Amino acid sequence: MDMQSASSSSSDLSSTRPRIPDYLLDTPICQAKKKMKLTKDQTGTMPIQLPTQWNPKDKCSLLELSKGNLRVSYNGTGKTDGDAAAVRANYPMPYQCGLFYFEVTIINKGRNGYIGIGFCTASVDLKKLPGWENYSWGYHGDDGHSFCFSGTGKAYGPTFTTKDTIGCCINFMDMTVFYTKNGVNLGIAFRDIKNDYLYFPAIGLRTPGEVVEANFGQKKFKFDIENCIKEEKAKLWHYINSIDLPIIKPDYSNIINNNKSSNGLNELVLQYLVHHGYSETAQTFYNNAFAKSDKANKQKEENNMEECDIVGAGGLSGIANKSNEMINMESLKNRQRIKDFVLKGDIDSAIDLTNRLYPTVLENNDILLFNLRCRKFIEMIRKNEELDISTDTIDDDAMDVDDDKSKNISQKIIETMKYGQELQNLYGEDERDEIKNTLTETFSLFAYEHPNNSVLAYLLEPSRREIVANQLNVAILESQGEPASPAIETLYRQSAVAVRELVKYNVGAAAFINVKKDCLM
Repeated sequence: MDMQSASSSSSDLSSTRPRIPDYLLDTPICQAKKKMKLTKDQTGTMPIQLPTQWNPKDKCSLLELSKGNLRVSYNGTGKTDGDAAAVRANYPMPYQCGLFYFEVTIINKGRNGYIGIGFCTASVDLKKLPGWENYSWGYHGDDGHSFCFSGTGKAYGPTFTTKDTIGCCINFMDMTVFYTKNGVNLGIAFRDIKNDYLYFPAIGLRTPGEVVEANFGQKKFKFDIENCIKEEKAKLWHYINSIDLPIIKPDYSNIINNNKSSNGLNELVLQYLVHHGYSETAQTFYNNAFAKSDKANKQKEENNMEECDIVGAGGLSGIANKSNEMINMESLKNRQRIKDFVLKGDIDSAIDLTNRLYPTVLENNDILLFNLRCRKFIEMIRKNEELDISTDTIDDDAMDVDDDKSKNISQKIIETMKYGQELQNLYGEDERDEIKNTLTETFSLFAYEHPNNSVLAYLLEPSRREIVANQLNVAILESQGEPASPAIETLYRQSAVAVRELVKYNVGAAAFINVKKDCLM
């Protein structure tokens, strides 16, 4: 039974999904549902669903479901093994969970307590207890044995009876299964579960009076599954950190082979700081992370020149030279000044300084210049709005001041209109969609008496200045032959894409990695 056919077996089943269990809140299951980016597959069902109840359309007729399809009662005679009955959950357990856990409480063990708890594929016969057939696994209460593809079990754990709660957990990272009894982990029951099938939680009963009730996360579990998740995640990160990776070096490094630098990560961080114009932080970081090692490397070059295996004419002193090149304070501070002007809303000063220091940047980036000019128009509207609000707060005893401010506002509005006309003359005939759409959106602000309360108020938010400031910063860097993004940002994006692809292809370990939370917070 392959994944597609197994998924199709539950395609016609609909149910109200409960809240996502707490232990899954950091998994791709939760992230995908929060972003509402799940799309329907060819069967018309959502590609990621959680088991939430027993499936009334996928059970043996000898079983009766109640309590929202969570409680299972046996109604057969229970004379022979042929009277066994099983039921599957409404959906398979997603690999994207990393771990999937559910619990079953024995409401009544019935006559003999022949109760099996486990999981199986969609093709398994429901007239057998879990574990008795191929692609079926189970832990049975009458003898405490585990069953895998066989009617003969192996000693595993204690027996269980009325009022006991049995938990079952599949670890999709290492494809193992463990059970719990009343909140205590009983150890691994099954290993080497194949990862090319979809598995459904399953329960089997065989003698009169047997009643069980499942918990798929609707209420708190007896077992501390959250701590188990933390332990598995710690194991994964320990494994990742133990992998011997090559030293990462930005393009400016001349060192290879025998000269492994311990500054690989530091260089990435420094490049990030320099790229974004954090001059003081970059200088402090450089002094702490590079100055001593550069001095030591230079001394080593002088003492051991013949022993060094170096590529490039600079030798080890090239390290110091390259590191110093990274933190060209004059260039960095110039970019920071320009960026600060934009972030303060002083667009004219930003444009003037850019043209003086980097005359080809705006000349070769007409879209960027257009965005800056639109930002200036928006800032003029913002200032008009601020003046208007401050005038509204003036009391009757200050009418003369009020009149002066009203005249000032009128003058500012006229200036804003004139500048808008300049924009229209410059770009009104431009047929590029980016120009037309941005111009229309920008001019629409002028139609509102109070833009701060309009549907376009987001354009006035200070955070919108950052977009243009970063665009200008990148353009300056590119004009100097520097990359548009620092290497560490590229590595982050590549890591995020890699994890998403692993999740897409049902690699369980990927569920334990939240790139944003684990790497940035």
